[in-house]
Amino acid sequence: MKLRYYILRRALLQVVVVFGVLTLVFFATKIIPSNPLAVLLGIEGMQDKALVEQTIKIWKLDRPIWEQYFYYLSNLLRGEFGRSILTRAPVLQDLRVRFPATVELAIFGFLIAMVIAIPAGILSAVYRDSIIDHLSRIFSIVGVSGPEWWWGIILLVVFYFFFGFGGSGRLSPGTPYPPFITGMYLIDSLLIGRFDIFLDALSHITLPAIALGITRSGLTSRLVRSSMLEVLREDYIKTARMKGLRERVVIYRHALRNALIAPVTYMGFLFGSMLGGAIFVETVFNWQGMGLYLVNAIFASDYPAIQGAVILMAIIYSTANLLVDILYAFIDPRVRY
Repeated sequence: MKLRYYILRRALLQVVVVFGVLTLVFFATKIIPSNPLAVLLGIEGMQDKALVEQTIKIWKLDRPIWEQYFYYLSNLLRGEFGRSILTRAPVLQDLRVRFPATVELAIFGFLIAMVIAIPAGILSAVYRDSIIDHLSRIFSIVGVSGPEWWWGIILLVVFYFFFGFGGSGRLSPGTPYPPFITGMYLIDSLLIGRFDIFLDALSHITLPAIALGITRSGLTSRLVRSSMLEVLREDYIKTARMKGLRERVVIYRHALRNALIAPVTYMGFLFGSMLGGAIFVETVFNWQGMGLYLVNAIFASDYPAIQGAVILMAIIYSTANLLVDILYAFIDPRVRY
């Protein structure tokens, strides 16, 4: 199968997944036992009959649920996610501001997880049953055992309250916000040449990124280890050693590429899971991203905001999986068939 057909097939599959998520989100918000009018208007707004009738007309609340569903889909296709009940602003505008903060945190956490997991997994496999392997196993168990919010609290207590490093929020009080270019403070501060803002943003993102990455690095390192051990048993590795090649050449030139095939397929899920984990980490660190936005929307029964945030996360998750599928096809052409 040609690569373009493989990519098209995988892309269509991700479209089906996103469509399923947005359908599920719509009907899930409809079966929640609450009065949507009361949520939209509040107690005072419910006293205004004209406002009530206008709201019913705008939101199609007097129409059958299937008609509301198709109205909902048509709005999404036009990029209209509605207005947030909590912020009174368009949901798309809210997400545009908060989306970069979550992506910045997820990318930083992903890099931390990879920097820890890949070397740990390789060394654990190469030095099997040594002290390095045992320490790697202990680290993996400890990392997986604690959820993101638990690690977040531990890191916040130890490093902020005892050493004054980091803290809640994306910047320290008094530090000016960089102009909105990408929405990612680390990049925006560098683009305008404000290294003081960059260093402050770096100190604030480090702890939540570690909390997000450490829980993923444990499982990833075990996956790299098991994959590496399997490759090291292959005949071509034994042949390379018999030819007298240096062990470093055998490991990094012949074994590593094939050993990373399985972990690469996991990376799409890993990045997607970080978006879910960001909900808890952002709450602990008061990180103004999509996770905290979604939590606040849930407590406020802000249905448009809930739908918009979940759909955007589903799109990001599906896109990450599609990119991993494409990368996997380049690494191992057999998956195209």
